[in-house]
Amino acid sequence: MNKLVSVIVPVFNNEDFLSECISSILRQTYTNIEIILFDDGSKDNSLRICKDFSEKDGRIKVFSRENKGVSQTRLDAFLMSKGELITFVDADDFVNEDYISLMVEHMERENADVVSSQHNNIEESKSIKIERNVYGLFDKERIKELLKTKYLYDKSSGKTGITVYLCTKLIKREFAEETLKAGLGLWYGEDQVGVTSLLLRINSLYVSRDYSYNYVIHTGQVTKKIDSSIWQAQTDCWQRIIDLDKECLLKEQLPLRMMLNINGVLGRMFKAGSSFKEFSSQMKLLRESPVMSILFKKKSIDLKYNLKILFYLMKFRLYLAEYIFLKITK
Repeated sequence: MNKLVSVIVPVFNNEDFLSECISSILRQTYTNIEIILFDDGSKDNSLRICKDFSEKDGRIKVFSRENKGVSQTRLDAFLMSKGELITFVDADDFVNEDYISLMVEHMERENADVVSSQHNNIEESKSIKIERNVYGLFDKERIKELLKTKYLYDKSSGKTGITVYLCTKLIKREFAEETLKAGLGLWYGEDQVGVTSLLLRINSLYVSRDYSYNYVIHTGQVTKKIDSSIWQAQTDCWQRIIDLDKECLLKEQLPLRMMLNINGVLGRMFKAGSSFKEFSSQMKLLRESPVMSILFKKKSIDLKYNLKILFYLMKFRLYLAEYIFLKITK
């Protein structure tokens, strides 16, 4: 297979990471690629860096416009692309030189619509493999079973069954546009929504054991920031997934993912020194969301004991007890 692969890189104020990202793509052993660098109204030197690289390699195409967010940027970049196969790399991440060649090889061998790889977390120059237990080829029925049982939460690993990032995926072009449109208007969880939409529509998926994508963790990431808008963003994401899931395949999985997401945000809130007044206000805001009924209709939740306790405290609106519990455990 020597199909053209479009590598889409949405760019927004990434000057500290962008050169390493682009260089890693240019080093790919699979050379039949085009690289779409789409600047989303950066205020730093990101656009200049993109243009400098494009002058040195004709496979790079640079586009720029005012800020519209990552979901719209990916879609706009896709519409400018020509590749039969599509992959995404975030501008603050980087990939190993065999990243694309391995995924293309898997797609050709397995005749899969989508290939999903594993990834390493890069934090303070340390590389950590994020290990999952779901691998191999999935036909339509096995994809449905994955969605029902392990996609959003795999009990054996404590993580999502496969990565829910759009990066780490190689996608046949005919499935890409609807995937990108599914996450429009979201600033949190747009990847999870997009991947859910993708899995609901494809006929075959191959999950590899490759660790050639490197996800860089740093303080400037949007999803690490905490303010009052985070709960609305979370519930918007969950509602979008419910709307996509016409067959209710995720009815057991989604409440588990919701609880894990809530716990993660609460952990960051407490690290930021949240007061009880702020905490209780945000908990009331969260509890008022209609989408939360999918979680609190459950009598119990099949997660670790600390999350079970948190679940019951939230369910019965015991906010002071919840605050004290989190102060002790976080």
